[in-house]
Amino acid sequence: MMEKIKIMLIEDHNVFREGLKKLLELEENMKVVAEAGSCQEAMTKISNQVDVILMDIGLPDGDGLDLVTVIKKQYPHIRHVALTTYDDPIFIKKAMECGVRGFVPKYAFFDEIKSAVLMTFRGGSYLYPGLNADTLLNLSDSGLSEKEIQLLQLLTSGKNQKEIASDLFISLSTFRRRLKDIFSKLNVHSVQEALTIAAKKGIIK
Repeated sequence: MMEKIKIMLIEDHNVFREGLKKLLELEENMKVVAEAGSCQEAMTKISNQVDVILMDIGLPDGDGLDLVTVIKKQYPHIRHVALTTYDDPIFIKKAMECGVRGFVPKYAFFDEIKSAVLMTFRGGSYLYPGLNADTLLNLSDSGLSEKEIQLLQLLTSGKNQKEIASDLFISLSTFRRRLKDIFSKLNVHSVQEALTIAAKKGIIK
């Protein structure tokens, strides 16, 4: 008999969680072994027996990505699938850096959730249809840090360098050094060139 994939559900909406649990347990190769509705509850119920965590990133008592980071340190074998309403490539990239390997919208059909569980359990990744994979690839290939992307996004606001530096809580010299690094990574020589390239790559909106 095939060993079942042991799943933990972390979701604060009880009706959604219970419905998903029932569907998962209809699968002969899946079993829900733990449930939680918050970050705090998740940390009391997580155990070494869990194979895959299906989780909502927007939890009531904390950042779901912070929770992923903590769990990955204690249980590096566990695979994480995000049940999310976010489809922003920058968010997806940040989540991947934290250790999330599957992304499924809450409105998805159950077959997509099932595929995400299976693929991540086998060591792969799952990006739901509709996510612009090329945009995500461009974010990774650009080499830009989250802070550099934030700076670029602020440059589109029309504010001057001093105002943006203030918004970022950095000195003007740090701002200029960071901007120089961005120019180097994008192989450009001006702010306008940087914004044009970043927009074409989908790095900024």
